[in-house]
Amino acid sequence: MEKYRIMKIKTIYFIIIIIVSASFFIYTGCGKNDKQNNNIELNEIIPVSITTAQKRDISNKRTYSGSLEGIKQSNIVAKISERIVSINVAVDQYVNAGQVVVIFDKTGPSSQYIQASANFENTKRELERMKALYSEGAVAKQAVDQAQTAYEVAQANYEASKSAVELVSPISGRVTAVNVNPGDWVTAGSVLAVVADISRMVVIFNVSEAEIGNLKIGSKVRVYSEYNKELIQTGKIIELNRSASIDARSFRVKAEFPNKNNFYKPGMFSKVDAILETREKVLTIPTASIINELGSSTVYAVRNNRSFAARVNAGFTNEEFTEITAGLSDGDTIVTAGMNNLSDSTKVSVVTK
Repeated sequence: MEKYRIMKIKTIYFIIIIIVSASFFIYTGCGKNDKQNNNIELNEIIPVSITTAQKRDISNKRTYSGSLEGIKQSNIVAKISERIVSINVAVDQYVNAGQVVVIFDKTGPSSQYIQASANFENTKRELERMKALYSEGAVAKQAVDQAQTAYEVAQANYEASKSAVELVSPISGRVTAVNVNPGDWVTAGSVLAVVADISRMVVIFNVSEAEIGNLKIGSKVRVYSEYNKELIQTGKIIELNRSASIDARSFRVKAEFPNKNNFYKPGMFSKVDAILETREKVLTIPTASIINELGSSTVYAVRNNRSFAARVNAGFTNEEFTEITAGLSDGDTIVTAGMNNLSDSTKVSVVTK
């Protein structure tokens, strides 16, 4: 019995020795692997893209929404309430100043054209008769003067009544809208058609009180449509309101620009990029290269194929570039991509595009 107990104790000791040995082997083996992994991390080379800090002009731009008009634009408006007989133009047709666009019923109840035309012809004949009699000495000069006055009054009435039933375009340009059809009854003041000179366009947009002071007559703007950004046009500001609108408390700004291929039309909406402020010849780096942490700005500089964190003071900034007022010098090499994987003295390799 005693012999059996001794053998049992020896067996337990043997198992303990095996477990301890295995644990020691696992521990020493894992420690070696961890050490190897640490050495790999310390010697890892991080690919980065770089650029140099350099002096350049940078600007702060704002984008606004604007509505478009022709450089010259006129609404053809009904002067009387009457029925339309004919429309002599179509949308996108070019018309000359003075060309008849819309004709009303000249015999309608609101038209005075027939009466005015008849009276004009009568006074014209009467004036000719008085002049003939005066040349023969049959009437006094006063009779001729009275006939002349009556003729001029009748002529003015005739021309006014004619202009009310034969509406003409006051400017040369393209018809951009026709709002009625032949046979329609319209009331005085109705806009029947729109004619605009669209060789150049005007964009109208609103800016805030804080921004109006940074704009001036002649300042350049870029105008483009969200539906065709390739047709970007460069224009200039031609008008600045110095009083704010009562409803929006904003200031209206007008800028004109060339209309390439007549793409832009009155009534369209567009985007307007305006330069509010410009800094000249300041040290700049790409804005995307700056890491902002806890209120401080950091960039990674590269020297001898290693990265070094540099605390910088950022000044004027836009989406593309940021002014650096302290922390870098002109010509310093900085990381523009891959900086989130860096720390001080990390080995880097430059990736070229």
